[in-house]
Amino acid sequence: MNSAAKSSNLLWSAMTVPKGLVVDDEQMVREMFCEALRRSGLQVFEASGGQSALRLAKTTTPDFVVTDIDMADGDGLELCRTLRGDPALQGIRIVVVSGMAASHEAEAVAAGCDAVLDKPCSPASLVATVRRLLAAQTP
Repeated sequence: MNSAAKSSNLLWSAMTVPKGLVVDDEQMVREMFCEALRRSGLQVFEASGGQSALRLAKTTTPDFVVTDIDMADGDGLELCRTLRGDPALQGIRIVVVSGMAASHEAEAVAAGCDAVLDKPCSPASLVATVRRLLAAQTP
């Protein structure tokens, strides 16, 4: 376990380790993001599309979601709108990571995203963004 993960685990030892959901139809991207988030001490689930992500979000209630926009099984922005419209899920922090981020940033923010990152995105940048969002929601 690296020092960042050890620090995170100490920080979260008094409470539940934050859990997240990574949604991308590109398996290599999904695995890369999941691995980076897990190494930072977070619990991570994964889905390959919007519909499967919504089902998983309802059963796991993640603290954060990382999603692509354009996927075969449901649109990432529609996933954001659906999460924001569900009282049980509306507090989830949402990060959009997409190759179309620059042209869809305003739409992503309007859909309820908390952060928008361009793809390709470094795993370190994603982890830093997720940590920032989680820290901002901690009382």
